[in-house]
Amino acid sequence: MKLRVAAAAWKIQGIRSDSRYFGHFYDIVSCAHDEGAQVLVVPELHVLELLPLARDLDPWNAAKYLVQYSDAIEGWIKRISDSSGMIIVGGSHFKETPQGIKNVSAIGIPGQELVFAEKNKLTVYEREVWELLPGTGLARLPKTLGVTICYDSEFPEAARVLAESGMRLQCVPSWTETQRGFQRVRWSCLARAIENQTYVIHASLVGELGYEPVPATYGSTAIIAPSVEPFPVQAILRETELNEEGVVIADLDFDLLNEARTDGEVTNWEDRSPDTWNMVGREHEPNAEDDDPPNLFGDLN
Repeated sequence: MKLRVAAAAWKIQGIRSDSRYFGHFYDIVSCAHDEGAQVLVVPELHVLELLPLARDLDPWNAAKYLVQYSDAIEGWIKRISDSSGMIIVGGSHFKETPQGIKNVSAIGIPGQELVFAEKNKLTVYEREVWELLPGTGLARLPKTLGVTICYDSEFPEAARVLAESGMRLQCVPSWTETQRGFQRVRWSCLARAIENQTYVIHASLVGELGYEPVPATYGSTAIIAPSVEPFPVQAILRETELNEEGVVIADLDFDLLNEARTDGEVTNWEDRSPDTWNMVGREHEPNAEDDDPPNLFGDLN
C-alpha cells in the first residue's frame, strides 16, 4: 500500500481579519491537494496567528480568547476535508470542554465526523500560564494513522500504544520557540520512527508575533522514515527550509516498511519485548562493619 502525504510548515502572518487566517489555511490545503496528497498534517496551534486581532490581550488570556474560534475551525476542517477528499490532521487549537480548555487536534476524514486527539502531556506554560487541562487518552484513527501533539511525542509509551494498535504513520503537530525545544521534538520523532519502525510526520509552526506568547519560533517540517534500508541514510524523506513556510510531499510505501520490519539489518519492532527489561542481580548491600559507607557518586539529588 502506498499513501501520498503532505506536511506543512505554517508561518505566522500579520493578519487583520479572521478571514485572512482561514485563507492562509486554504492556501496550504490547496497546495497539498494540487500535489495529489491523501493526507495533510499541519502544525500545532496555528490559531495563534489570530492573536494580532486582540493586540492588547494579556498573554495568559490567549487560550481563553482563541477558544471562541474552535467551532469555526472545526467546521472548516470538516468541510474542506469532505470537499477535497483528503484526511486533514488539523494541527491543534483550543477547545472548551465541560472540564475546561484543552489543546486538541481536529482530524477531518472525508464523509465522516471529526475525530479529536487531545494533548495529554502539557508544558509548564500550558499548565501554569494558560491553565489548560490535559487530555485523557489517544484517539483511534483510520488509515494506520496516529496523532501525538508536540510534547506527547517525547514519551515513548504513547507512540508504542498507538503502534500496537496498528499505527504505521505517527503525526506530530508541533510548535517550538527555541532550537532546544525543536530538537527535543525532532529527535523524539526520529527515535519513535526507530523504536516502532514507522513513518513520522513532524509539522512545525514557524514565524513570530514578536511578543508573548509567540516572541519567536524555531523549526522545520519533515517526513521521517526509520533509519534502515531501503530508506535514506539521514532518515528524512522530505523537509522544509528552516523557519520558512512550505509544504513537502512524499509517497509512503507501507510494503517497504513491512519488509524493513521483518527483514531489515535490525528489526526493532519484531525484537520489542517489555518482559525482558528487568533489574537483575542482587541489590548492593553496604558493608556491615561500615556505619556510613562512602557515596561513590556524591549527592545526585
